[in-house]
Amino acid sequence: MSRRFLFLVSLMGALSLTATAQEMTARDYAKAHVRKRDSHQITLGPPHACTISKQHPCVYYGGDIDPNDPEETGLSNENDLVIGTSWTYTEINVPVASIRVSAAFTNNLQTYGIIDPQTANWDFRIGVHEYYGGTSIGSGTSEALLTDTGRNYLGVEEYELLTRASVALPKGDLWFDVQPNCTNQSDPDCVNSGRYFESDTDGLNGINSKFTVTSNTGMGPTWYCEPNGECEPPVWVSWCKDEGAACGDGMSAGLLK
Repeated sequence: MSRRFLFLVSLMGALSLTATAQEMTARDYAKAHVRKRDSHQITLGPPHACTISKQHPCVYYGGDIDPNDPEETGLSNENDLVIGTSWTYTEINVPVASIRVSAAFTNNLQTYGIIDPQTANWDFRIGVHEYYGGTSIGSGTSEALLTDTGRNYLGVEEYELLTRASVALPKGDLWFDVQPNCTNQSDPDCVNSGRYFESDTDGLNGINSKFTVTSNTGMGPTWYCEPNGECEPPVWVSWCKDEGAACGDGMSAGLLK
């Protein structure tokens, strides 16, 4: 079998990625591209979703990316005009059944400080395993709040993306993601290579981060494409096992009660 090259494509099936899988991490992308500071970055307080409301504390937060750790990075997590659709899921082990969450968030390294439209896509899944996406137990698209975290990794600013997501979590392994949108073809930042990479973390400042399942972060849906352009159906893969990224780390994502 010939060597395969991994490309992310939109769910509509149109090939939209021209970079190789090597550029699906923030570290490699930063090395390969000249960074441009956004002239209209937005900052919406408060600075952390876990402090936004006493009635809605975080029941889980994987932790912050450590800008001083050269081994940390960000993984493609975006619905935009450059990549199409890619998801990076956080895997956790829920200790008890029937925990209900009202919101979820991810921290993403972004080339520009925007989302357009002001929405995020979210998804919760169970039964995920290698090359199989499992079953969604809740998903949707909701209004989103984008906040500058004040962290910067390799010249790329990080933003917290928070959205409402009402889901009852079953006990056991669970995968979830909040994905930013930048699909407005009239927005020059969306057109001009707006990219999003979900930060990984070793648990710095985490909340109940002991429930993180490391080295098994899911990525999907994806297509495997041969150099001649022939593609196989979408599959789910592991960032660590298949791409050698984020091994031993969790993702910088959280859930609110």
